[in-house]
Amino acid sequence: MSWRGERIGGMTREQMNEFLAGPWLARVACVKPDGSPYVVPTWYHWDGVAFWVVPRERSAWAHHMARDPRVCLVVDEPEPPIRKVICEGTAVVVEAAVGPYLDNGEPSVWNRIGERYTGPRYLGERAKEYRGSVNVEPCWTFKIVPRKITTWQGFDWHPRYKHPELQPTGETEPARGGEYPA
Repeated sequence: MSWRGERIGGMTREQMNEFLAGPWLARVACVKPDGSPYVVPTWYHWDGVAFWVVPRERSAWAHHMARDPRVCLVVDEPEPPIRKVICEGTAVVVEAAVGPYLDNGEPSVWNRIGERYTGPRYLGERAKEYRGSVNVEPCWTFKIVPRKITTWQGFDWHPRYKHPELQPTGETEPARGGEYPA
């Protein structure tokens, strides 16, 4: 495999799902009350249809998303072959700030997500210890419903960014980014 990656261009849905199951952080961009952007790194869960994120009750970004649900999310890897997924979507409040257990004794959605997906994926064997220390604080649960998902893999530019007359061969490669409308 070349240092540029096995393939340059968009990922298939299967490749995207496999990549999103990795230990990467997402960066969620939302809109502050003054209209300026606010970006935060966070753990996430991708269920094959939507992203799930769990901010703490007092997190600024939770309040920003509850007020204005327009979001953008990116998950990428920092070194070649450099894969990335960019999601433009809507943040839907599934649970406003609640504790780990609901009044009926059932685990909250965020508690189930943390126990089953994000804790083990990001912390492995330490997940239970970590969850025991933080599982007392209220959290929000947001489902980020994609409107558009764009993917890329490989260490090269998309042809639309290249000037054919400046390329050694006079052409650009036919690589395309993967785009998945919701």
